[in-house]
Amino acid sequence: MIRFANNETKPEVRDMWKTCFGDSDSFIDMYFAQKYKNENTLIYIEDGKVAASLQMLPYTITFCGEEIPCYYFSGLCTLPQYRRKGYMEKLTLEAFRVMQERSIPLAILIPAEDWLYGFYNRYGFEKVFDKDTDAIPLKDILDKYPNDLIQAYEAFDKLFRHKDFCVQKTFDDFKTIASDYIASDYPHKHNLAGMARIVDADRLLKVYARNNPDKSFMLKVFDSLIAQNNLLFINKDGETELDAEIKFLARMLFGYHTYEFKPKYKALFEEHHPIMNLMLE
Repeated sequence: MIRFANNETKPEVRDMWKTCFGDSDSFIDMYFAQKYKNENTLIYIEDGKVAASLQMLPYTITFCGEEIPCYYFSGLCTLPQYRRKGYMEKLTLEAFRVMQERSIPLAILIPAEDWLYGFYNRYGFEKVFDKDTDAIPLKDILDKYPNDLIQAYEAFDKLFRHKDFCVQKTFDDFKTIASDYIASDYPHKHNLAGMARIVDADRLLKVYARNNPDKSFMLKVFDSLIAQNNLLFINKDGETELDAEIKFLARMLFGYHTYEFKPKYKALFEEHHPIMNLMLE
């Protein structure tokens, strides 16, 4: 049975995190105090206990020059004795349904291990964020404003707010990031590899169309898991006919490695460099 967590099940979700991820108690305490919300946590109940859980953390992302809401999937885990029973698949599909109800058009995540790229790919996630090694100057910012977190946030925000296809942070996000960063003794931080899943293709295509009114195409989209994403979208006069499975559509809209595309796709969807970082990974 799937339902949302509550105050009674929250300790079980916390214990599951400790079992599955092995993080320190101080990190887990911080996470569950500052990021965790019952209303954003789906749990699978088996034998009267929480067997698996999935958290949906709200963020915004700059997308084709606009800011749109997205959910960052976090803490996806199943207790060892309940694995290989399909519980995470059911939680993931339920999360997509919840997102449709809440008008959240996009999910993002960071696979904890390389093999998980294949797992999430089965549910329509596609890699659209690349890792790099360039240091994010978080320590420099915090050192410059040691007693003024608001000014530190403003300096941090200036680095990323203008960047397109970038996961943005609120002041509350930044406070949590700074607290964890200092507690972890200032580790090297950089942009991270990650994946995205389009939950509302029509909405994202309309954002693209508003910001690319000169691009003329007729696009047929296919999605085996989310029925509403099977659609025909026409921009301008529909001059170029295209088709895309939902994972490829993510690459198209995010401009991810479009140099690999066939010419007619490449001509319409330019190259971008999507950014995701500092997600308490």
